Amino acid sequence: MKTFLLIIEILVAGAVIITAVRMYFTINKLWKRKSDQEVCNSISIFAYVLAISVHTPFMIKFAFIDKNYVMATNDAIQVLSYLLVILIGTGFWVRANKRTGFLTLVKKALRLESKESGHLMKSLIRPSGAKEIIEILKKIARLDNELSDSEVKIINDFAKNWDIELPNIEEWQSGEQTSLLDIRESVEKYLNLSPPVKQASELLDLFRLIVKADNVISKEEELFLAEATGLINSYVHQEENPKMYQVLLVPQKKKKIKAMSEIFPNNELVERRGGKVIIQGKYYSKEFAEEVCKNYMTLGIFSIWEEVDTQQTAEAA
Repeated sequence: MKTFLLIIEILVAGAVIITAVRMYFTINKLWKRKSDQEVCNSISIFAYVLAISVHTPFMIKFAFIDKNYVMATNDAIQVLSYLLVILIGTGFWVRANKRTGFLTLVKKALRLESKESGHLMKSLIRPSGAKEIIEILKKIARLDNELSDSEVKIINDFAKNWDIELPNIEEWQSGEQTSLLDIRESVEKYLNLSPPVKQASELLDLFRLIVKADNVISKEEELFLAEATGLINSYVHQEENPKMYQVLLVPQKKKKIKAMSEIFPNNELVERRGGKVIIQGKYYSKEFAEEVCKNYMTLGIFSIWEEVDTQQTAEAA
């Protein structure tokens, strides 16, 4: 039994040495950068004050009641180390603070920490892809070329809750005009972040809310909602071969095939009825595909849509 107790005493003494070494390496990294304001700002003074409040009672108990000076030394090392870290955290050695009093530095550091105390919590409750969601809502609001106060209020409320900074109303109105394809691409980028299924499904309700905010639903907004519904439902239900419609760009002359292939280098070139066509994209809404065709026809590019052969797609996969 005496041997066992001796081993424990040796291990405890070794733990004190390890504590001293650990605190040395912790402070050493900070000491080298003690004059860097960013490093100082990254130190949580309140957290170290709490740590001191935990170790101090044990230090007093071990030193004056239990007469266990080894354990008292262990806590004393940590308390002294934390005091030094707090001193670094106040910015005491930052050149710009040389003429600032110590108490002023402490108040300044605590004030900064109080402002930043909710950052982690906000990031935890903020939905994944929050910034992407806000960007989509902004584009939806500007889709009908009118930005109503009700739309702005909804977006601002969400942005404020998620701690996302938004431009002022003048910058919104002077920004580039969005399009159906642009918003669809933004929704796809959001889904590529692999958000939770529940969150993605609830996003549709948010889209409907912003569309109905001004009590007027434009044709473009209806087309977007139809396509977004198919896009998100496919993600939520993990549909393997959903019903889709593809837009085909049809070169009117053979010499235009090469030119269009250069314009759309990432698009597939396929045979159709003895000729070659470019698959511009695949969509979940027939009406959306028709609108895409109209836009290309306006640009002088002949285009048609067709329903995707899901059976052939499945066999190819």
